[in-house]
Amino acid sequence: MNSEGTFMKLYIMRHGEVELNVKKLLNGRNDSELTKTGILETELKRREVRKLDIDQIFCSPLTRAKQTCDIVNETHVPVVYDDRLMERDTGHLMYMPSSTVNNEVFYDTSKEVIYGDCEGFGSIRKRVQSFLTDSYKKYEDKTIFIVTHLDTCRAFYSVIYHVAEVSKIVAFHQGNSEIAAYEIGKEVLQ
Repeated sequence: MNSEGTFMKLYIMRHGEVELNVKKLLNGRNDSELTKTGILETELKRREVRKLDIDQIFCSPLTRAKQTCDIVNETHVPVVYDDRLMERDTGHLMYMPSSTVNNEVFYDTSKEVIYGDCEGFGSIRKRVQSFLTDSYKKYEDKTIFIVTHLDTCRAFYSVIYHVAEVSKIVAFHQGNSEIAAYEIGKEVLQ
């Protein structure tokens, strides 16, 4: 993405499958554990992660992300748990069918809070922007690996590529245990 100057390389991995993913229910900040499929699909990513020249790993402190991180971190790169990488706080919507939310509201980048007690996508983007700014200052010219959640993955995509259109944010999908790669420079932080 950055042809001149220095950049930071990011690998962002979504956690492995959990039961709520299978049931298509809204997750959130609960501490669900990986399913057997989630463990297996994450184990299949070990070789890919082992080949990466990672300087630092950052992980959401939620159990499903920690389990994913523990499985793929065979080379024992230091891990920092960062609350800014947590999944959206879904409030009273947790465990509801994901089809019940209005995506125009759920992924509106201008909203900090929606439906009374659910974290808005604008808040998630602010957390991700803060994380990227702090990380770039410390890891410019380095490679970091992040283990996080779907809406946080969407927020990274939205911030890195300056995407605010709901349809494009919703269209971006990162499957369980899938890894996305980015290179960012100072232009992302502006």
